[in-house]
Amino acid sequence: MPAYQYVHDVMLRDCEPSGIVFLPRYFDMVHTVIENWLDEALDWPMSQIQGSDGLSLPFVNISAEFPAPSRLGDRLIWRLSVRELGRSSIWLELSATTGAERRVSITGTLVLSEAVALRTRRWPDAIAERVKDYMIAPDAEAGKKVAE
Repeated sequence: MPAYQYVHDVMLRDCEPSGIVFLPRYFDMVHTVIENWLDEALDWPMSQIQGSDGLSLPFVNISAEFPAPSRLGDRLIWRLSVRELGRSSIWLELSATTGAERRVSITGTLVLSEAVALRTRRWPDAIAERVKDYMIAPDAEAGKKVAE
């Protein structure tokens, strides 16, 4: 299945004084990719999720690898894929590349929950169906399960 793609041009605000991307900025970029995916691909904008729906999507785990630095002026092509969709959770894989060089790989599990009561909530059927368009086939090395 196709991955969702998002382009981010590295700007000065993303960098340390040396011109290399400040590692915490990657997590800001990840949030931007996810928020745009929800809005553009799933037709479920964060303003609705956290607003009228009263829900939240916190990470319950996240893992990152940074095989090569990104620099001021780089164009990062972010790809988002879904590894697994649970009743109330979703295991995402995100990566950013410049050309053929991978700059960052991030995996993490988001849990759909009620914002005030902090109880998990089942994915709406229409949203779960759209999420399936971004699922990738599980591989033998992927031993993780998403939290329910």
